[in-house]
Amino acid sequence: MKKVLLVAALLLLPATASAGSARLAGLGDQGLYLEDDSNVFTNPALLSFYANRAWFSLGLVPDATTETGVRLDPHGGAAVRVRDVVTLGAALNRSPELYGFGSALYPTMRAYLPQGPGGVISGPAGPVQTTAPLRFPVDVFVAVGDPYGPFRFGFNIYYAGGTANEHVLDDADQDGLETTSEINRQTHLVNATLGASIGNPAQRARGEVWLRVGNMAAWYDEVTQRQTSAATYEPITDRIVSMDRDLRVGGGFRVHLGDGLAGLVVTPGLTYDAAFGAYRFDDNRVNPDSDAEKSLRQAHSHDLKAGIGAAFRRDDLLVQGSASLFARNTTRTDFTPEPDAQVLSQTTSQWDVGVPQVALGAEYRVLPWLTVRGSLSSIFGLGRSATNVDQRVGSEDVDPSEYYGLESGLFTEPLEPTGSVTAATGIGIEVKRFGFDAIIGGNFLGEPGPLLFSRFDLRFIFD
Repeated sequence: MKKVLLVAALLLLPATASAGSARLAGLGDQGLYLEDDSNVFTNPALLSFYANRAWFSLGLVPDATTETGVRLDPHGGAAVRVRDVVTLGAALNRSPELYGFGSALYPTMRAYLPQGPGGVISGPAGPVQTTAPLRFPVDVFVAVGDPYGPFRFGFNIYYAGGTANEHVLDDADQDGLETTSEINRQTHLVNATLGASIGNPAQRARGEVWLRVGNMAAWYDEVTQRQTSAATYEPITDRIVSMDRDLRVGGGFRVHLGDGLAGLVVTPGLTYDAAFGAYRFDDNRVNPDSDAEKSLRQAHSHDLKAGIGAAFRRDDLLVQGSASLFARNTTRTDFTPEPDAQVLSQTTSQWDVGVPQVALGAEYRVLPWLTVRGSLSSIFGLGRSATNVDQRVGSEDVDPSEYYGLESGLFTEPLEPTGSVTAATGIGIEVKRFGFDAIIGGNFLGEPGPLLFSRFDLRFIFD
């Protein structure tokens, strides 16, 4: 009997193995609380429920390096059960913008790369140089566990990288002696997640937990030399500008309480991430004690989101709502050498705290093959943003905590947007083993919503 209930529950769950981003947008982006296959990208243990299918997704994602600020984002993948309890999966070209890297990792990165990967890298001193954009991400999954059983676990690793090499020969004065430049730009992003899932959709209590570790690094390396004779070269430039690391550690959990087949399901959930960055500038052609090389930038970010969701399912109707609070902090400290062996320390710390962040979505199967969706989401004006700027000065041989205070100021203001409401709509179509989900668009009530057909997902189930 339990196996029959589980099969029925799995059939009622959405079948968009692509990560269901179009479906989630149509329901108000409530991924932390909604039982949806897109959560395999948060907790890879859930892949055991979504084996033997392939998918393709096309959408628009933010991209600061383009003239329009967005770019096309095609990606796809497949998941196959190779043994009774082992499922393998892979996703190709899935943009970092569709992951949770906006929690701590990207805020820390922007202390060094304000425009993101592919933009310029800068520190408190030294040159500003362009980095390589991230290209063609790969995400690989392994899940172990029986979907009928009490326990499953999974692992995934995500990688996106970019490399750009330049070899420049210059003989502008046409004297037969060349100036040669070798420039290497690299950017790398890697993230590993370990997850566990307890219970199955036929049970009234189903829990999940996941841990993740990620790192991002970017650097610009330049070596230039001038030819002084047929076999002699004189070095001109040899330097590195680098975001040495942006290390993130985090995780989360959620618990579904209620019948996954019908009725009410209540889901409390929480995620937390912390990231820490470091900057380096080396100039091997200049005294290593130069001000630029002794300058330092440190950054760290923290991100917490906690809340509760509720889903009610009856016949062909699903209603999903959630309320969340969030707290975020990003701190950047620049150490810059001053005259007389003094060091100026300037710290900027930004706190954002908001409660509640509310979303309500619904989907209804109007025909056996057609589902319509709609949602409203809002951040009320109960959030606060605080910025603290602290300037201190001290000698090079003194711990920064003992620097003398020069100036400090704390500024607070309501979070923006305040009291905004965003509406989104979507559709889902299922014909035998084929499925289609799309974002139709949004009614903009004070805050921009999704664009017309800004994402659609296709899937094929070959089980």
